Amino acid sequence: MTDPNALVRSLAAGCFCGFVVSVPVGPVNLTVINQALRNGFWSAFLAGLGAIFAESIYATLMLAGHSSILDKPSVVLALRCAAVVVITFLGLRYLFADTEKLEASAATAERVDQRWHHPRSFMLGFLLTISNLMLVLIWATLAALLFARDWVQQSSLASHAICILGVFSGGALWFFLLAFFVSRAHRRVKPRTLTILVRATGIVFLLFAGLLAYKLFYPTQKVPGANLIQHS
Repeated sequence: MTDPNALVRSLAAGCFCGFVVSVPVGPVNLTVINQALRNGFWSAFLAGLGAIFAESIYATLMLAGHSSILDKPSVVLALRCAAVVVITFLGLRYLFADTEKLEASAATAERVDQRWHHPRSFMLGFLLTISNLMLVLIWATLAALLFARDWVQQSSLASHAICILGVFSGGALWFFLLAFFVSRAHRRVKPRTLTILVRATGIVFLLFAGLLAYKLFYPTQKVPGANLIQHS
């Protein structure tokens, strides 16, 4: 039977890793911010939940020792192409955002927040994250560290499961805080300023997509996915 103290340690380690890995600025966090500014809290939070769900899948695979996913060229190519397509789509969408539509969405954000029906937001966060192969490298490294420090017991499925629960909880906490504070701030942002912020994000996304496309056609590293952008 697994020691309860060991399970608490696994939960705490998972929470810490899930929170910290979710914090760095990247496509996912920018998407959550944009969703919060345009559509309110729930849309942004669901995008974050989609992201941390995908990240939990990678964490599960790495804790189970399936780091060989990077050795499959077809998987690597599919995920890289998906990343380019999704990020390019978002970049163009944000770049050509209409001021009147943004103003209208900001005016109705409180009403939108009351409805739990943003499945596209969840899928958006999921696709942005699942297509980022850098997470495989990050979680392979973290899994090795967690096992080496005995924060997660390598032979215990219960320890693995409670750690994954912690990863999801820690990441969800970060995205909750980000979505909450940004969605509250959107009421004080003028429509013109909001348009500039959204379009600037679109430019950043297109730069990300351009970098990913360049790495796709002109790889410079032997390790697949090693140069992919940061997750969040």
